[in-house]
Amino acid sequence: MAASGVDPDIAVIETKLEEYKLSLRGKIRSFRTDPLHSAAYLGNLAHFLQQKRGRSGQILSQHGLNQSVPPVNEYKPFIYEYALSTQAGPNLTVYEKAEQYKTTILNADDTEDNELVFLAGRPSAEWLCAVGARYQIDHRFFHQHLNFLPWGQKDWFTVPTLPSRARNVIRLCVPSILFMGERRYVGRDGLKDARRDSERRLRESLRNIQQSTVAEAGRSIGRRLNIHTGDILALEQEISICFVERKDHWTGKYRACSYGCLLTYVAVLVWTDSGQDTDFDFIPAPNTKHFAAVADRLEFCPVFFENVLLANAPFCQPRGEHSNHRARSKQPLSSLPGKYGYTLDWAQAAANPLSAIQEVFTFHAAAELQYLNMLDKLINEQISETESAQEEADIGSILDFDYAKSILLRHHAHLQDLLEKLEIEFTRWNRSRPENQAISQELLSTLKTDLVYLSNRLLSAISLCEAGRSAVMSNVSVQESQRSSREAALVTGLTKATNRLTFIFLPLSFLTSVFGMNFRQLGQGTLSIWLWVSIALPLLAICIVMVERGSDLRMVAGSWVGRIGDRISRSI
Repeated sequence: MAASGVDPDIAVIETKLEEYKLSLRGKIRSFRTDPLHSAAYLGNLAHFLQQKRGRSGQILSQHGLNQSVPPVNEYKPFIYEYALSTQAGPNLTVYEKAEQYKTTILNADDTEDNELVFLAGRPSAEWLCAVGARYQIDHRFFHQHLNFLPWGQKDWFTVPTLPSRARNVIRLCVPSILFMGERRYVGRDGLKDARRDSERRLRESLRNIQQSTVAEAGRSIGRRLNIHTGDILALEQEISICFVERKDHWTGKYRACSYGCLLTYVAVLVWTDSGQDTDFDFIPAPNTKHFAAVADRLEFCPVFFENVLLANAPFCQPRGEHSNHRARSKQPLSSLPGKYGYTLDWAQAAANPLSAIQEVFTFHAAAELQYLNMLDKLINEQISETESAQEEADIGSILDFDYAKSILLRHHAHLQDLLEKLEIEFTRWNRSRPENQAISQELLSTLKTDLVYLSNRLLSAISLCEAGRSAVMSNVSVQESQRSSREAALVTGLTKATNRLTFIFLPLSFLTSVFGMNFRQLGQGTLSIWLWVSIALPLLAICIVMVERGSDLRMVAGSWVGRIGDRISRSI
């Protein structure tokens, strides 16, 4: 113990933490004085990292807001650290409090094992500073993962960034299917209100993350909630993977491992949005009249990816769970950090970072596939309803297809970016010896095969949405055509009736006006009224024939004109 009464190790740790914070502040330049080389977009991250905890156990922010820290037993695991060795299985260490993890900063350079480190859920300033100081993480990795937060300053539109500025970082979008109560129907207006309310609740939840206390670290983060029906929702979260080059063990320092690979000392950080929650408060479930009654009846759909499960992999009960616990009540993604690697060859994973995160990609592909299968089913059901109700087509169903299509397009763009990222980062992440490159190439080929398959399935589903949209538009067009035909027939009937009346009464009116007041029987002239009758009746008959048989008369007249023309031409 030093004379000042301060443990020198603690002083060294605090110094390293402060150096990590100051290194970020040193990168930030004033936008007004140096806009060309400004890193002002990291200013909010620097502000987040500057939050300190006072002696009273409170979080002190620069805004003067104080938030009480709950009791110690409410801390949730945030770090799952796997020490990888080619000689034995992985050694898992779980950290629930940042004070425990800070002690690892002192011996960070002495570690001779590769490490796979999971960061689970919501961060805190203390946690991020500790992780960043230990591995000297580029601050942009934290910024990219936290870019969804509604910072107070203007949006600088810096994420996503260029591949050259995001080296060693891979991001995965992971959907989780949620069941909400029993199967029930909610109308289009009800779904629209629910989506609007969910977006509002999600924004409020993200604002609260900015003032996260240390004890709140480890809770889950939700990025987006897709509401498809009255009982099926989908929560979208992200996983960010960072490949850390250990500076003192990287260039020229390696030893051969029994697996035949080049053992270099690296760390792979996997930051998942899913934490260890005991409730569903992190899910922005809509609180509308159609959903409020079943908001507390949420169940997660399991994610199945057991196709490559090793025969000798033991079953391990997750932390804090019991055998009688309902599997669907826990989010599958939250179990991944603490129950990782049952489909891996740990000897290969210890020597090759790409092999170490293979199960993360497998889980992502399985979750994406199940979500795609669910969307496919809903789209096909909607198309079947559209085809079976051609006479009652609803133009509003186009909105359902457009909603599903926007989700599919977003996921397809994500998979395309992921495929390109794997091509770029494979050389950097692959650490196998030349004679073992075939194993790494097979792993990359497997990952790409799954992603290409999912990408093609997404394109097919997008085509289904477009086909369904076209079917609705076609049915609506047919309905409009039929309605127009009926209206045209009605107008034609009215026109004929009007023509009949016109041809009947117009000649009579004409004759009446001509012979009016000139008949002997009326005492106004010398002509007899029977003269009017003898002229009016034949004229009336002619008009009736012309109205009812006008087309036949035109044909007869046409043939007569043709004959006359032929005779004239022959006579000439």
